[in-house]
Amino acid sequence: MRAETETRWIVLGTDGRHVSLGRTKPSEAEIATASDALAAQGLSGWLARMQGNYYSWGCMTFEPIKRVGNTLDTE
Repeated sequence: MRAETETRWIVLGTDGRHVSLGRTKPSEAEIATASDALAAQGLSGWLARMQGNYYSWGCMTFEPIKRVGNTLDTE
């Protein structure tokens, strides 16, 4: 049996938390909203493309695309 692989766009915070933005590439407005929400909390992170089976224990891969949030945060 072959496991299905999905692509999901996420914001991955420097503290390890993440938020899914969906399976299609987010718009610049959606990215800006997520970035502003992080910055309001003094946090930073990455917009990333995640591939694998999200609801399984299998291997996941992450491709960082763009730094978001408080880019002055050096954590």
